[in-house]
Amino acid sequence: MDKRDFDEIVNMFNTVKDSQGNNLNMHYLLISVNDNVFLHRFNDRKTYSDIRSISKTVLTLVTGIVRDLSAKGHYPHFDENTYIYPIIKNVIHLNNEKNLPYLKKVKVKHLLTHTVGYDKVLLMRDDIAEMDPFTYLDYVVNEPIVYEPGEHYLYSNAGFYLLSVVLQEFLKEDLLAFTDRHLFKKLNIENYKWEKYGNYLAGATRLWLLPEDLLKIGKVLMDCGLYNGKRIIQKDWIEKILVPTARTEDVDTPNAVFRRYAYAHGLWLAKENIFFGHGTDGQILAIIPEKKSIIITLAEQKDIAPVKKSHWPTSP
Repeated sequence: MDKRDFDEIVNMFNTVKDSQGNNLNMHYLLISVNDNVFLHRFNDRKTYSDIRSISKTVLTLVTGIVRDLSAKGHYPHFDENTYIYPIIKNVIHLNNEKNLPYLKKVKVKHLLTHTVGYDKVLLMRDDIAEMDPFTYLDYVVNEPIVYEPGEHYLYSNAGFYLLSVVLQEFLKEDLLAFTDRHLFKKLNIENYKWEKYGNYLAGATRLWLLPEDLLKIGKVLMDCGLYNGKRIIQKDWIEKILVPTARTEDVDTPNAVFRRYAYAHGLWLAKENIFFGHGTDGQILAIIPEKKSIIITLAEQKDIAPVKKSHWPTSP
């Protein structure tokens, strides 16, 4: 890719219309190929953007850091097979006693893969708009769990919010302070915001980043836990979180480059060698390891079909 190729893609975004005949409401387009970075700021935007569900990808990396520090003896034992109930039992008010046998079986990996066992999508923004954020935790733990943990995939925000609660209670410190110290500062990420739901990070969403900083997250993923040659997260964690856990036919778009063929752990997998974080309204953090390429879009675009179906540079 060169500047001319990049400008053609920018021009496409500036001219294509959505299903309502409107111009696309894009914030940023960033493409990095072999560390050559091309960035366009639509309407000269300079502020950070809500990366929506790509927050799940970031929290997945934070979980790996906690696991790594635990393995080094800095914390008690913690990994993807850690049971969550002993960690959160003193901060929840469980009125639905039928949930208790299920909650006792939920592990960290079930939070990372949307397999807690709910049959209802929970904590999406429109659904909780009128609720007190300090009630979200009790709301989630009391909603009926109807499947054995690990047996049923259902995408929602509940698992990753619970994960933020688990991490903070396990660490016994503010999770954002931990994240800043062990991830953001090491990547020189300073200009960000991550909102809370009550006492805990939203986890699944509500993280605001600049595209240049989201690129750093992408580099950690592409380089198997390294950033500029420095180890941020152990390689085996990156390998682990790329293992597919559910085939997602209901949201798959076979003709798109960034098709959601399967879900892994905080990441989506295309059928080809592409994996990505995906957020509502046109947020994409896509990694194409074979091409040493990272593609980022940030937007407030309800109809994201034009973004998904664009002619992306997946070949040299």
